[in-house]
Amino acid sequence: MWDVENIQACGSCRTAGGELEISDELFSRFTGLIYSVAGIRLGPGKKILVTSRLMRRVKALELEGLTEYFHRVKEDEQELVEMLNCISTNTTNFFRENHHFEFLKGRVIPELLQSRKDERGIRIWSAGCSTGEEPYSIALTVCETLQGLRPHGFWDTKILATDISTKVLNAAAAGIYLLEQFPETVGEALLKKYFLKGNNGSSDSIRVKDNVKNLIRFRKLNLKEKTYPFKKTFDVIFCRNVMIYFDDDMKRHVLSMYHKHLADDGYLFLGHSESMVGQEKFRPVHITTYKKN
Repeated sequence: MWDVENIQACGSCRTAGGELEISDELFSRFTGLIYSVAGIRLGPGKKILVTSRLMRRVKALELEGLTEYFHRVKEDEQELVEMLNCISTNTTNFFRENHHFEFLKGRVIPELLQSRKDERGIRIWSAGCSTGEEPYSIALTVCETLQGLRPHGFWDTKILATDISTKVLNAAAAGIYLLEQFPETVGEALLKKYFLKGNNGSSDSIRVKDNVKNLIRFRKLNLKEKTYPFKKTFDVIFCRNVMIYFDDDMKRHVLSMYHKHLADDGYLFLGHSESMVGQEKFRPVHITTYKKN
């Protein structure tokens, strides 16, 4: 339990130049709380970033400062979620690191069509899905691959997309994006096939069609949880540019859970900036793509 009462009342103040400052003690309390709840490690180099983002909530709630806000998040579970929404970095694009989607299309899905031909089902998990570009890119890749490899008939394709931030999950479920978020390699034909142009009179945005949305379930999930609520294994797990925020202990926990919930012949996709901790559990088979040992 945090000793909230011993935090100095002047935990945050302004310098003569007007720049916001936060005491080392209060910053440590915030980052310790964030790590204990979400497993996200924020070092001293993130002090200005964290402070500026938390101040948005201080202003929105019309509080006196960050000390009062710390009391608030300790007492208010919903505000704790809002705090995590603020400090989470959510940068992504459609078909980011496109070689992963090419590998999914050229090797992974054809393999699954053979190995899952009796149950005729494919289960994919996008962990840390942010605003939805990744799971929708997965859905489009699966749809295009299945259509290109006909005749295969109906396949029960389910994509689970999870994130700790309720804010990004709401945006992902809405499925509305700017045209500029799509790489030039995504042709007009693909956009017409899976998206509706314009939203509320805006000609520079598009909306995902319902038949694509119906493949995906968006759910809140904290990867730091000791157990994950899954009864069946996944054929594919995407977790890209998520573990860069974790320390080695947290990485080992998450990878252990992926190992548990990935099918024996399944694939795990990580981001380019991420290292594999616990190499005994997985072996590389493609660029930052792994299978179980």
